[in-house]
Amino acid sequence: MMSFRYYRRSRRGFTLLEVLVALTILSLGVVTLLQIFSLGLRLGARSAVRTESAAEGARVMDELLARKKLPEGGETGTLGGTGRWQAQVQTVNEPSSSLSLSKNWELKEVAVELYTLNGRRERLVDLKTFRLGKKGNP
Repeated sequence: MMSFRYYRRSRRGFTLLEVLVALTILSLGVVTLLQIFSLGLRLGARSAVRTESAAEGARVMDELLARKKLPEGGETGTLGGTGRWQAQVQTVNEPSSSLSLSKNWELKEVAVELYTLNGRRERLVDLKTFRLGKKGNP
């Protein structure tokens, strides 16, 4: 009867092999979760940089369009040490026939290229729009 009690007591816990297998499975799960979280953080940081660049480009574009007179040709500027921008204004020679503009009006294309530094890489945000104005009063 003594050997029966000893057998019952030894089966109450886990063996060392079972503990090692369980810890291995748990550690694989934890490593996978950490990789997923780090990837999410990197994607979030990239998204924030792109959003900030697009907002800066929209701000530069708005400043250009708020002027009464658009600069014909090109214009450049800086963004407080974090980047630079370049604007091009061109008159559209043959606008779409669906616009049916009279001879007193002209259509101008405004393009802004914004270059920002993201770590070691330079990112480009390209914005384009059109502005309709009277001839002689761009």
